[in-house]
Amino acid sequence: MTVPFDPKLSRVFRALGDDTRLLILDELRKRNDQTLFELCARLFEEHAITLSRQAITRHLNTLERAELIQTSWRGRSKVHSFTASSVTDAVHPWLEPFFEGGPE
Repeated sequence: MTVPFDPKLSRVFRALGDDTRLLILDELRKRNDQTLFELCARLFEEHAITLSRQAITRHLNTLERAELIQTSWRGRSKVHSFTASSVTDAVHPWLEPFFEGGPE
């Protein structure tokens, strides 16, 4: 079985290759639909991360481009949500041949 190539996969792995972005995803997994302010507060309270709002925004933009999160507007606040299906849809088909074992 060959490993299927999906250009989206590179974006997903690049997005996952940063500790802060992994923590953001974990916080969204624990509680979805958070604003930038809420995420900054959770990262500070739970992980002692003191990045600026602009830095967190850049991380959120990377996650959004990789389709790992979605955003919507709640009034004047932008809300971020974790999209678990995008992770499994992109990663699982690529990992499956590795679970099946060694060389063909």
